[in-house]
Amino acid sequence: MSKVEQRRSRKLIEAVENNNWETVTRLLAQPFNNLERKERYYGVISLNLTISNEGRKTEILDLYSDNTYNPIELLLIKERNELLMNALSKLSKDDLHILLEMTLNGTSALQLTKETSFKSHKTIKKRYENILKFLKEELEKYF
Repeated sequence: MSKVEQRRSRKLIEAVENNNWETVTRLLAQPFNNLERKERYYGVISLNLTISNEGRKTEILDLYSDNTYNPIELLLIKERNELLMNALSKLSKDDLHILLEMTLNGTSALQLTKETSFKSHKTIKKRYENILKFLKEELEKYF
């Protein structure tokens, strides 16, 4: 036990003997109060800190989403991914390239005429629309 803790214990015993309960309460809460003061000094906040969010009081911890899945959600995600991979595997190499480039990279149909065997940007656009229609029909069963 450190000197500070020994001194606090002596004062606590004296306060109990003198029936000075306010001092007892203060001395018992002192380590916690010191910790809070230290956290404020270093800018540490608790996730249980209550803040006002959109007019209602909430804890900071409630603002963080829980990204863990239960077994049923994991099974559904796995099933969805398998269905999606199955649908994408039915596309030709050019169709898959068109879909990925236009949706993920925002590549224009005109640029894709240089990258694929199709010579017209209108053909690329029509193929893209047909690919989306095909995927919608394939995935309609799941969604």
